[in-house]
Order: sequence, then structure tokens, then C-alpha cells
Amino acid sequence: MNASNGAVTFGVPVPNNPYPTQTGFLTENMINNCNPENRHVTVGDLRQMMNKRPKAIEEPPKEPPKAIELPPPPKEPELLAVSPGNGDFKGNIQHIYTHMLEFAKNNKDFRLRVAEPKIGRMHEAKFEDEGDGYRITLVMGKPGVPRGSLRKPPKVETKPKKPPTPPPSNGKKKKETPPKSDPYFAMETEDLPVEGTVKPYDKFNAEQDAEVLRGAMKGLGTDEDAITNILAYRSNPQRQEIRVAFKTMYGKDLLEELKSELSGHYLDACKGLMMAPAEFDAYQLRKAIKGLGTDEDVLIEILCTRSNTQIKEIIKTYKTLFNKDLEKDIIGDTSGHLKRLLVSLVQANRSDSKEVDRNKAKQDAKALLDAGEGKWGTDESRFNVILASRSYPQLRATFDEYEKISKKNIVEALKSEMSGDLLRGMLTIVRCVRNKAAHFAYQLQKTMKGLGTDDDTLVRVVVSRCEIDMVQIKEEFQKMTGQTLEQYIADDISGDYRNIILALVVGGPPPNTASKSGKGFVEAIKNKTEEELDEEVRMESEDVQEDPTVKPAENFNAESDAEALRKAMKGFGTDEQAIIDILGYRSNAQRLEIVKTYKTMFGKDLIKDLEGELSGGLKVLCRGLCMSLENFDAMCLNKAIKGLGTDEQVLVEVICTRTNEQIRKFKEAYKTLYGKSLEEDVAGDTSGHFKRLLIALLQANRDESKEFDRNKAKQDAQAIYEAGEKKWGTDESRFNVILVSRSYAQLRATFQEYAKLANKDIEDTLKSEMSGDLLKGMLAIVRCIRGKASHFATELYKSMKGLGTDDDRLCRVIVSRCEVDMVQIKEEFQKQYKQTLAMFLADDISGDYKNLCFALIGESVPKPAKKEKKGWFS
Repeated sequence: MNASNGAVTFGVPVPNNPYPTQTGFLTENMINNCNPENRHVTVGDLRQMMNKRPKAIEEPPKEPPKAIELPPPPKEPELLAVSPGNGDFKGNIQHIYTHMLEFAKNNKDFRLRVAEPKIGRMHEAKFEDEGDGYRITLVMGKPGVPRGSLRKPPKVETKPKKPPTPPPSNGKKKKETPPKSDPYFAMETEDLPVEGTVKPYDKFNAEQDAEVLRGAMKGLGTDEDAITNILAYRSNPQRQEIRVAFKTMYGKDLLEELKSELSGHYLDACKGLMMAPAEFDAYQLRKAIKGLGTDEDVLIEILCTRSNTQIKEIIKTYKTLFNKDLEKDIIGDTSGHLKRLLVSLVQANRSDSKEVDRNKAKQDAKALLDAGEGKWGTDESRFNVILASRSYPQLRATFDEYEKISKKNIVEALKSEMSGDLLRGMLTIVRCVRNKAAHFAYQLQKTMKGLGTDDDTLVRVVVSRCEIDMVQIKEEFQKMTGQTLEQYIADDISGDYRNIILALVVGGPPPNTASKSGKGFVEAIKNKTEEELDEEVRMESEDVQEDPTVKPAENFNAESDAEALRKAMKGFGTDEQAIIDILGYRSNAQRLEIVKTYKTMFGKDLIKDLEGELSGGLKVLCRGLCMSLENFDAMCLNKAIKGLGTDEQVLVEVICTRTNEQIRKFKEAYKTLYGKSLEEDVAGDTSGHFKRLLIALLQANRDESKEFDRNKAKQDAQAIYEAGEKKWGTDESRFNVILVSRSYAQLRATFQEYAKLANKDIEDTLKSEMSGDLLKGMLAIVRCIRGKASHFATELYKSMKGLGTDDDRLCRVIVSRCEVDMVQIKEEFQKQYKQTLAMFLADDISGDYKNLCFALIGESVPKPAKKEKKGWFS
């Protein structure tokens, strides 16, 4: 390029340049417009060239992109019943992840709460062994919020922080988890330390409970135990959730279904439990008012014991349910001063102040004295004004001041000035002011005192207080009567009604029997995988913890014990307590040593001396305690067989519940003691399929391993089904072969498979296919497999149920189990019958016999009941 005379001149390009040249847009245009004759380009030309837009550069066509092959989506890990363990931490964490996903799928509340926030990295993780399970705690970061930057204020903030998302337009918070108790229960007049016996169930599942209740009422008959085990062990909010779930799942109202299936006072209790607390109180008030006559006691009990807030809730609920005004109904159905008292209380205007004005208390005490003792007649309105409007703390001070200026306390003054329903109303207020738990304890005592039971009041008080202060009510009841409330109830009512009332009063965790047999077992099996069922069998086949109540005595000396026993029986009379203090507190091995030493020292047989000195149940117990367990079993079997007739119950109880080794031992003992073959004696005294069952068991040939085969379980289940439910008649021999020879673990798996196949529990099938002694024997085997402690708890209950006591049966179980698993038997007894074994024994037997039984089951002898106590509640 050359520049001269104000013009730019470009040279001629070299033809066929082997080296390609890359030029800019401006340069290229300039070159294209140049003349091979060295044309001059003016400034105007340059400007024109610069204003031209570049043409789109055509790029060579590109090859179409190759399709990207995506890797296959990762498989969801397999849901296993048990993690690999054994140091495989990755496998265990994957197992936790899989089960969390499964849990989220089935739990809408958890799923929604986890899905909402954005979660940061993990800050902390803790893994704890809780004995019956593992607790895993994770702390995940909140994006943008440094860990530890937020601290809870020491006291309530004046302006609470708003939640990140605004509340719904209706002002209600989103429901996350059911409240622990109904807010109505927290509206008590005073904030006192109280505790209910019925508490929220930790493993609550409304849909599952609804399904169990549906199964309990479906078809012929009703499973009242299943109903009790749900309704009595769920909090009120949980029961309301069950009611909603039941209607959603089956399109029926649970309360109406209960009404169609149940009856009597058991139905009354179930109905009360299915209502919300305010609904229950409103229903009771309406029931007391409507129809001919009025039940003033109900009006008094509810209106005179509820707080302002509770009364307001009752009024609102009453209007909603019955479209009536509670105050107008009360005015229309009551009269006089009682009407004025109740109308005053319905205003819900009692002072809630916790402060006490001592001068005002003195003035009120003087006003009460002047309105009653200090004048001719009584000014009831003055009592009404003070008792219905003053706070509880203020009234306590007033009552104290009243006693200072009068020769009577306020209760005595009321009794001397008033009568009838008004008196009962005033006394109810006074007793609640003094001690509400004691008032309800007094009410419960009245319901069961004398002939008959006031069942309506019993149900009303237990249902309304079991989630508030039943623990304190029970304490006050025992102070008042010298007996437990449970004992009073057990003596006064019976059947399913007794079971549900006792369950509410005793409290504690629900029994798990519903999931071990019957319809509950069948329903539970349907929803489990084979892996879960296998794990269940493995867990049930592990060695069960067994705790004895009789243990070896420390500093044992056989000679001194033998000498003390000889002294107790020597001369005139017998020192039974000395015998109890030795035989009731020594192990079997120690007692056998005493027997041997006694014969060595005195040349006499201890058992024969005891039989000569004692009588009745005490003699039976002492004789059994002085024998080895195999000799005791052999003696019981011989007694059952010899003479006219046979006691098949004893044969079932002993032969059907012992292990192979125990059977071999008592067979040898039988031969040694009586010179006979037990097998031959059994064969000679029994017949038919029952004989075959016992002879088969006496071979002591059951597989006692803990292994099981799921396929074999399915085959056995099919064989049992075809031998019973599926055919006309029953092939008892097939049941016999399977129940006698298979291991406990194998039979547990078989029972599971049978429930899936027949949609029926094995126990229900046995009851429908067999009868008599054969049925008793088969059931004993099945129940021992499912829970030996539970089986023997049932045997103890049967020995004392009804009129009279089966002392032989009672003694057999206590002697044979007191050094094995009596602790577990007592626990099962209380779960099943809602009373302690000691309570049952105390009711059924007495004297030294009772004292020795108490020693063997590890209980102290109860003190005699106190006489009636006078005072505020006399």
C-alpha cells in the first residue's frame, strides 16, 4: 500500500499466492473495489465502504450432532427386612435410605414436611441403641443460616417472628401431628401438677386402627378385646383421628357401628371415648335434661366442677349439637336456689385470679356466717354469690377464715343450713376447691358403695378424668378407702365393661395380644413381606428373658433351717409363719437339701411331717415345694390318672407345655416313684385322638432347633387347611403330626402362612374343627408357642375365676413357674386382666395359704383395709 497526493494506492495482488491471507472486513472491501490500473480511492469512497454492513459469513455446513446416549436410570435399592451389618457401613446407610423412602411414601405428613424446605449439608449425626430399637438423629444445615447463629430467647418475645409462609386465609394452622391431649383438658380451673393414665400411643396409625376396628366388628360376633385394646390406649385426639379415618375408608360412622355391635355399659364407655371432651359433657347434660324428670346429679357434677373456659366450650357445643340454649334448658328444668346456682355457673364468670385478698376473705367468711348460722333461716343467695364468683385460691382463704369465726367448718355449716340438690351442688364446689382429685375419688367410691353400682356415674367420671388427673384420683382413693381403685372396680363390675374401665384406670402400654392371635394377627400378616415375616419368626424364636421370683437365699444353712422347721411343728400347734419364712424364700435345690438334712437329723420325712401338720392349699403348696420339679410333675400326673376317672386338664397342662428334656425327666421319675410306665398309664386312661396326641408328645421327639423353612411352612399350612377348613369333617392326625413334631420356630412360620392361606387364625380353626380335651391340648401347644408366660397367666386366671378356687391348679402353676418366669407371668396377667396377680390372689384365698403364695410370687402381703374415714368427704 502506498500513499501519495492525498490518495491511497494498493498494489496488484500476487496471483496464485500459495499462502492464504486472512484479511479484515474493511480491508477486504477496499481490495475488492480497487482497480488493477492503480485506481485512486478518495476519502468519500472510504466512508461509503465503512458504512456498508457485513454480509453474513456463510459457515460450512456442520455435521448433525450425534445423539447422546444417556446412562440407564439408577435402580432403586431393594427394600430388605434386615441390613447387612457386619461392618458394612455403606450397606447399612443404604438400608436406612431405602426405608426412609418407603416410610415417606406411606406417611403423607412426613413426606410433605420433608419435601418443602431446601436442605443444606449435614452438620451432625448420632446413632443410639435404645434396647428395643435404634435411634438415628441427623442435623442438616439451613442454606444461608450459619449453624449456631440463632439462639432461643430466655423469655417470650414481645414480637414473635412470623413464619416464612403466611398462614391460610381461615386463620387455622396447618395440621402436622396430633396434639398430645385435647385442649379442653388443659382448661382446668387451676394449673396444678396432674397426670392422666391414658396417654398418646407412640406408634399410632389411624388407618391401621380403623382397619382393626372394622375387622373386630365384621362378620359374625364381635372381638371386644380388639376394640378395648385400641379405644382404651389412645388419647382423645387420636381417637378422633380414627373416627375420621374409619369414615373415609369405609363410608360409615364408627360411633354408629359401635352402637350396632355393642350393648350395655360397655357400649356407654366406648361411646364416651369416641366423643370429644366438650361433646361428651354436652351430651351428658342433654341426656340429664331431656325427657321426664331431670338428673340433677349430672348437672351438678359437670357444671360445678368445670372451669370458665370449659363451660364456654360446653355451651357452644351444646348449641351446635342440639340447636338449643343450655341456660334456657336449665331454667326450664330446675327451680329454686339450685336453678340460680346453676345459672350463675353457666355465666362462666368466676374470677380466675391467683391472688388472695385476706381482708376480702374475712368479709366473705363473716357474710357467710351471717347468712347461715348467724340468723334464723338461711340466705342462700349470699352463699351463691360467693361460691359461684370467687376464685379457688380466694375461696380457700375464705373457708380458713370461716373456721376461725365459727365452731364448724364450711362443709358442716352447709349440711346444717341446706339440703337436697342445692346442698349437693354447694358441697361439690367446696370439695373441688379443696381438692378436685379427692372429690372425684369420693364420687367413684359412692358409685360402688353398697348394693349395686351407679354405672352411669362410674363411666362418666372415668372417661372424663382418665386423661387429666386419674393418677391423683387413684392416690386419693387409696387414702380414703385403704384399697386401690382397681380392686374396687374389679370386685364390682365384670366382663368387657370391667376390662375397658380397668384399662382406662390402670393405663400403661397397650397389650400386644391382638397382634399375636385372632383377627388382629391375620390382618397384620396380610400387610407384611416374607422378609418381614421371617424376621418376626427369628425375633420370636430368640431366647426369651425369664425372671424367677424365688431365688437362692444368701447365707443358706440347711441344718439351721431343718431345725427351725422341726421346732415349728413340734409340740402343741404349728408355727405356719416360720414354715413360710423358710419354704417361701429358698430355691428348689436348697429345699431339697433341707429335706435330706431333716431326715438325717431327725430320722423323719419332712414332707410327711408337713402333711400331718398342715391342711388345704397350704399343705398342697408345701408338699410341692419339697419335691424336685420332675418328681412334682410325676406326682401330679399320677394323681390325675389313678382312681376312678381321669383329670385330663392335668395331663394337658403338664405334658403339652414341657420341653423334651423335662418330659424325659418326669417319665423316669414316674417309673422310679410308682414302678409303672407313664406312657402305658396314659394309654390306658385316655382314648381316641387325645390319647394319640399325648403319646406322641411323650416320645419327647420335637425338633428344638431355631431354624425354619418357609417353603415347608407353606406345605404344612396347606396340609392343615386341607385337613380342616377345606374338607367335610376333620383329619385330626394331620394336625397331630405337625403340632407335635415341628420346632416352635417352624410352627410360628406355619401359623403365619396358614393365616395368609385361610384368612383365619390357627386358634380359631382349632376351635371350629375340634372340641373337648383334644381341643384343650392343641390350644395349649399353640399358646405355649406364642407365649408361655401368657399361657400360664391364663391358667392362673382360670384357677381363680368364678365361684371357688381350683387350689391344685393354682399350686401346680405357682410351684412349677416361680423359679422360671413368674415375673413375666405377672406382667402378662396384668396386661390381659387389667389387675395384678396379687390382687386376684388376695380376693380369692386367705390366711397362711395366701401368705405363702404371695412369698412365692414375690409380693408382700397387703395390709387390711382401713375403716371409713371422716372429714371433708365423709
